[in-house]
Amino acid sequence: MNKMLHKSLFIGITALGLFAAAGVASSQTVSAKSKAVKVTKNYATKSAGADRNVIPTGNYAIYTKPGTVKGARMVASKGTLRGLAGSQNSKDYFRAYRVAKTNKGSWYAKVVTFDYKNRGWIYVGKTNPDDDWASVGFGLKHTETTHTAAMPGTTTVKLTNPGITNVLWNAPYRSQYRAEKTIDDTEPYGGENFTVTKSVEMTREGTPYYYIVNQDRPSIRGWIYAGAVIEQVPVPTDPVPNNVVFAKIIDADSGYEVGTPTLTNTNTSLTNAAAFLTTELGNGSTDEAKLGAYAPGYTYSTLSAADKSANYSAIANAAYGSTVTVKARLASKAPADTLVDATLANATK
Repeated sequence: MNKMLHKSLFIGITALGLFAAAGVASSQTVSAKSKAVKVTKNYATKSAGADRNVIPTGNYAIYTKPGTVKGARMVASKGTLRGLAGSQNSKDYFRAYRVAKTNKGSWYAKVVTFDYKNRGWIYVGKTNPDDDWASVGFGLKHTETTHTAAMPGTTTVKLTNPGITNVLWNAPYRSQYRAEKTIDDTEPYGGENFTVTKSVEMTREGTPYYYIVNQDRPSIRGWIYAGAVIEQVPVPTDPVPNNVVFAKIIDADSGYEVGTPTLTNTNTSLTNAAAFLTTELGNGSTDEAKLGAYAPGYTYSTLSAADKSANYSAIANAAYGSTVTVKARLASKAPADTLVDATLANATK
């Protein structure tokens, strides 16, 4: 009987111990879960895209999730981000596009580089950055990808080399995330006048861009590399001084004007317009003098014999107050007969 009672008491005490242990384990599990970091808010930013251009400070890394959430993996270290922050290439700017808040009151921003190669979440402090991206801190700081630049002396311009190389954009190339072309081929607008309405430079590269509007077709507009246009200086209507020659430099391949300088002779030893013009544009067949100053990148040397002869005659017969037209070709372009000769030579190899 005593053995039976002893056994019953032992089983009862053991059961109570297991129950108590289970209770402690359960309370520890609940406590651990209550301390786990969770995302309580996660939404797409509401601010304008251009307001959300940022660069990393290099003080925090980028993760696949907000950094303190379980399972977050690093995708860009602090060292990598310091390198991107100091980059002189606009492709390395970041755009913030989502924000998240944890149950610990921490805010994170989801960002991506302009070239799409780096993407993830970074810590930005205890306040919502979408309220004021200009004041974002901790892992990020706001940046301006362009700055206002001086307008050209003459706001009426033409395209220097119409085609698919220098086209029109809704923002200067890589000054904004996903900048898009508005006109992807400017060939139909060669020879037409455009008005420059804005001028900026890229902050990192210093590349100049103009916002241009077609004077006859205002819907044709956008940002273009400033080196892809040439100013159109109007010919004065007042009496022309007796030491001025107006010049037109024509692209031999496209027929478009690539230079329209007004040339003023201040050298009294040059007694006639032809002698003066030769010092400014050469004789029309060789590249000495100052052709490059008026039509950068252009040359006479690859012109046909007929074009060289026409240039020579135009310059030799120049008169003050008149307009002299000469042809030139981009140095990077070979004349058609040279291309044919090269094709035939390759075909025989």
